[in-house]
Amino acid sequence: MSNQEEITQYNILQSIENGEHISQRQLSLQLGINVASINFALKKLTKRGLVKMLGVNPRRIRYILTPKGIAERTQIAYKFFDRNFHFYKAVKKDVENKIESIPFYGKNSVAIYGVTDLMEMAYLVIQDKELDLVAIIDNEKKIRIFGYHVIGIEEIKKYTPDFLLLTKELDAYTTKQIPDSIKIVDIRI
Repeated sequence: MSNQEEITQYNILQSIENGEHISQRQLSLQLGINVASINFALKKLTKRGLVKMLGVNPRRIRYILTPKGIAERTQIAYKFFDRNFHFYKAVKKDVENKIESIPFYGKNSVAIYGVTDLMEMAYLVIQDKELDLVAIIDNEKKIRIFGYHVIGIEEIKKYTPDFLLLTKELDAYTTKQIPDSIKIVDIRI
């Protein structure tokens, strides 16, 4: 079974478990998969004993997870987590290496530019390295993450970090707003 098939199967099993009266059309809309593919997948899941169909009228059929379906959903989730955890560790190591290669020379004040998944990884590495995270910067103002209010680039002068760690690309306009005293370091993968 391909990784995509496994993910689709997991999503269908999860949706059935969460929704009392979920139809094929609702599954199709929820998962972004055409109804014919949902129908095919449900037939396979039913044949394998993971899902049980209740009812005869095609418009009123209900799907429920069998105990075997619950166990399979859990097994798929575990395998997916295991595969992705290795990827996560590799990416974290790459971010660690990039941050460790920065010549800090006693200056440890940093800001992160970009609210991204990579930013979350950089935050964890910064905490391990005992650097002083002074701000998280992005155009996505008015949100709060890890206890920090995300600020716009125009506010960077108030925080005066020694380094600005990029977790997403800077455009030319944004780059012009960064004082020359702040060293920009791209830690994107």
